[in-house]
Amino acid sequence: MQEHWDLSGRDVVPDLRAMGRPADVGAAALHGMLSSVGTQWVAPYEEVRKALQIRSKQVAPELQEQANQRFRTYMALFRGIGLLYEESGVLQTTELGDSLLDLLNEQYKRIDDFSQQVYVTYRTQLAHMVAPALARYQLANPLTRDEYPPGTDIRPLLAIWRVMRRLDNKLHWEEMGRCLTTCLRESEIETAIGKITEARKQTNYDPSNFNAMEQLLGPRRPDRGDNQSDRLDTWFSRAAFKNLLLEPRDRPDGYRYLNPEFIPLLDETIEASSAPEQFTDRGEYVRWLGATSDKPSLIQSDSDDKLKNNIVEKCRRYGGRQIVALAGPAGTGKTRVAQEVAMTLTEGDVTRILTVQFHAAFTYEEFVGGLAPSNGGFKPSPGALVQINDAALASPEDTHVLIVDELSRADVANVLGELLTYIEYRNRPFLVPGLDRRVSIAPNLIIIATLNPADRSVVNMDDALVRRLRQIEIPPSRDALDVILQEAGMTKDLRGQVVQWFDSLPEDAPFGHGLFVGMRDELDLHDLWHESLRYFLRRGGITTYPNPEKIENGYVWRHARFSSVTEDEA
Repeated sequence: MQEHWDLSGRDVVPDLRAMGRPADVGAAALHGMLSSVGTQWVAPYEEVRKALQIRSKQVAPELQEQANQRFRTYMALFRGIGLLYEESGVLQTTELGDSLLDLLNEQYKRIDDFSQQVYVTYRTQLAHMVAPALARYQLANPLTRDEYPPGTDIRPLLAIWRVMRRLDNKLHWEEMGRCLTTCLRESEIETAIGKITEARKQTNYDPSNFNAMEQLLGPRRPDRGDNQSDRLDTWFSRAAFKNLLLEPRDRPDGYRYLNPEFIPLLDETIEASSAPEQFTDRGEYVRWLGATSDKPSLIQSDSDDKLKNNIVEKCRRYGGRQIVALAGPAGTGKTRVAQEVAMTLTEGDVTRILTVQFHAAFTYEEFVGGLAPSNGGFKPSPGALVQINDAALASPEDTHVLIVDELSRADVANVLGELLTYIEYRNRPFLVPGLDRRVSIAPNLIIIATLNPADRSVVNMDDALVRRLRQIEIPPSRDALDVILQEAGMTKDLRGQVVQWFDSLPEDAPFGHGLFVGMRDELDLHDLWHESLRYFLRRGGITTYPNPEKIENGYVWRHARFSSVTEDEA
C-alpha cells in the first residue's frame, strides 16, 4: 500500500519548443566544423561533435570508424571549395570560411529569433490548453500500478500549484519530498503548507542542510537511493509541463519557481477546480482527463495581439527615455499585458524580468536603494531598480525589463527619485546616498508600469512626471468579457444580457472585464455587485464615481430577487 506519491517514473514532459537550425546534415556538419576552428583535428573529432551536440557513447569499432570517415569526407569536400583545412593537426579556416560562418550565425539567429517569437505567442495557447487537464490529474487513478489507501483524492499537480502560490510562488524539492508527497488527501494540503511556512521562519532554515531539514520538516521519504532530487523533479516537470508553467530548473538555491507569466492562469485554474471525481474504467478516465472545452479559451485574440504588438513597438521606440505606462481601470488585464510584453522583449527569459508592486508605504529605499537593518545595525541594500539595472549593465546585449505594478498607488515622485531625470539621460551617473555609489541607467533596461487613472495620485502628478510617461490605454473589452463568461459556464442568454449591459457602460467606467472571472449565474452576478462592483461607485456613504446611476440602473442582478436570501433592493 503506497503511503507517498510514486517516485518510480523518470520520464519527463518533452520540450515542445522548436528552434531554427540547419536541417541538412551537410550544412550542420559545415557549421559545426567552422565553429570548431582552432581545435584538434584528430579522430574521433570530439570538439566538432560537441559543436553538433552529439553525445559521446560507446559503439562498435566499425561504426566509430564509419563516423570518423564521414567527418574526413566532409573535410575533403569543404577543403576542396576553400572553406576549411587542417594544418599540424589543428582545424583551420579561410577568410571565406570566416565570412560564411558569420553569415550562417546571423541566419540561424534570425530563424531562432522568429521561432522564439512564434513560441512566445503560441505557448500562451498551449498553457491554457494543458492547465485544466494537468489540474484534473489524480494520484489514485485506474492507470496506476500502485495501490493507494481508500479515500486518496489528491490531485498532485494542482496541489503543487496551490502550495507554491501560498509559499511565495516557490517550492524546494526537500519541502515537496518531506511534506507534500506524504499528502494523499486534499484536506492534508493545509497542514503541509503550515509546516513549511513555520519552518521557513526559522533562522537556521536552509534546504541544502540535511540536518536542519530533518529537524524542521521531518525525515525524508524511505525510498531507496540518494537521488530523491531527480525523482522529485519528475513531479515538478509534470506540474511545469516541462518549462512552461514553472521556471526552468536553473536557480542555484534549489527552488522551483512559478512562471510569473502564467500565475493569473494558474489562479483561475485553481479557483475553477471542483471536487475530484472517481473512476474505475481506464478508458473513461483517460477521455475525461484529456477532454478539451468547446468554449474559446482565454488566449490572445487578434485585437489582443495587435495591442500587445503595439506596446512592444512603443517599448522599443520610447523605452530608452521614458517609462511605458499601461493605463486603465481595475480589471482590464494591465498586469497580464505587461508580463506578456516583457516576455516578448526578453525573448522569454524570465531571469531578465523583475516585477515590483508599489503601495502607499513603498519607499525610495525599496525601489532605488538605501540602508536596511542587519544584525542590530544597517547595511547598504540595493532596491529593485538597482538590482535589475546591475543585471542589465552586466549583459548589455540583452534587453531587461522592470515591471512596476500599481505605479499610481505610491508617492510616485518620492519613490522614483532620480529616475525621473536619469531615465532620459542614461549616460549621466547619479549618486545613491544610501549605497554610497554612483549609478547610471542601463540603455538596455525598459521600465513598464501599470496605473489606474482613477487613483488620486494620478491627478496630482506634476508635469515633470507626466512628461516621462508614455501612457497607453488598456480599455475594458466586451470580447474578453464574453470569453470569460463562456469559460465560467454561463448560459448564452444570460451572457448576452451581461455583455449588452457592459457594452453600454460609460467610457470612464471604473472597472473592467476581469472582475467577472468565474461568474456562472444570476446569483454570482448578484453577489459580485454587493461584494465588489458597488464599491467602485460609492464608499462609506460617499459617491466616488460621478453619475453612478449610469452603471447601476442597467445591472438588474443587484436586486433581491436574484439572491438566495431575502434582501432589500439596493
